[in-house]
Amino acid sequence: MLTPSSGLLARGLRGLCRLGGPGAPRGKAPAERPRERLLLPSALRAPLGYDAVGVDAGLGPRVRRGLRRTGCVFADAERWWWIVPARADAGLVWPEPAHYAPDALVPARASGTGPCLAHWPEDDVPYTHPVMLYIVVCNALGVRPDWSADPVNAPAAHRRTADGRQALRATGTYL
Repeated sequence: MLTPSSGLLARGLRGLCRLGGPGAPRGKAPAERPRERLLLPSALRAPLGYDAVGVDAGLGPRVRRGLRRTGCVFADAERWWWIVPARADAGLVWPEPAHYAPDALVPARASGTGPCLAHWPEDDVPYTHPVMLYIVVCNALGVRPDWSADPVNAPAAHRRTADGRQALRATGTYL
């Protein structure tokens, strides 16, 4: 029987903490890369908050050419990041290798230098239209846009079938 006086309860709780169970210290998983927030220039206001959508650097110029209007874009050797309004992923399933970063928290570089501002919008609006960006990214990747039937409960990550293949639905418009 586990009683406070038997010592078994205390040893059991210490074991749970070592295993990461209830009461375990919280923090980053050891394999998780640290993240840093992309910071907008102080001259640009973001009243809707902001997130970021990243694509591989090799795909960045193609996506940029496909957009009529581009807000702030941050870039480094690995990825290009477009600033979009906060929660712009509702109802959208971003295809891999695109990455949606809530609060514009992107993986930090080992050298400590993250993405730099590569494009300043012509006006004072830092956002790229998220639906237009989504369509252009899908087109550049050769996948059909996946319009969620439930935008409030849309998954943040790309859906996969049971065998790991990309799940695509035949709804929506492919441009």
